[in-house]
Amino acid sequence: MTKNILKTALVVLGAGSLMTGCDFEQPEAPCFVQDATNWYAKYDVVQEPRLADGTACTFSPGIGERLGVYKFVDPDNRAEPLITIRPTGLTALAGRDSGDPARQTALGRLSAEPDAEEFCSGTGFSVATVDAAATATAAATSVTYEFSNVRVYSAPSAPGTQLTGELKYTRDGCTSTYVIRALWPAEGCIMGADRGSDPANACGNGSGLNPDFDATCVAIANCGSLNPDHDGCCVPAKPIPSFVASED
Repeated sequence: MTKNILKTALVVLGAGSLMTGCDFEQPEAPCFVQDATNWYAKYDVVQEPRLADGTACTFSPGIGERLGVYKFVDPDNRAEPLITIRPTGLTALAGRDSGDPARQTALGRLSAEPDAEEFCSGTGFSVATVDAAATATAAATSVTYEFSNVRVYSAPSAPGTQLTGELKYTRDGCTSTYVIRALWPAEGCIMGADRGSDPANACGNGSGLNPDFDATCVAIANCGSLNPDHDGCCVPAKPIPSFVASED
């Protein structure tokens, strides 16, 4: 049943695309998620990439990437919404995988109401995977993302715009683990004469982010479809929820 829900809910994507949302109406729910392809996640390393025998290796998802994050309502169980996550590390390889496209997206259950700390929990995620065939210029590769302990901050002041969780990433037998800090929307940062050299100033007023967010600039070349002249991407400066300190 879950697989059928996912196939109905997603418009499955061609190479390099991110998932799009549904066009059917959904009832209002206390837990809110900004449905969009332009989330940006920072990955904080917990365990460096290693083979099963402990040998160190270099495959990793990098220090961050864009995510597609969506909430759906299960018509058979409206009290337990669904949440889907699809990282660009999979969409970039999707066109080389002839298998079921539904398995390229992580599908989990989302709590119906925020907890006392204003978080909505995502649990029971399916493993998102791509088995990319070899081409004339690229070797075959297998990549999996396993998300767990996902929590979406859903307070009225910033509904569904920050996300945290854990990621187990495996590529061709090399496994590493991370803590996720993600913001919506994905915004690039520019440091210069008008902002100074402080990475935190590059993601303040005028950046496109909520001015209450405590965000900083990290030197990543590609923030998706954002301005290529940007110095990097805006990411949470602190554990989620990441907000500037109140002056009160």
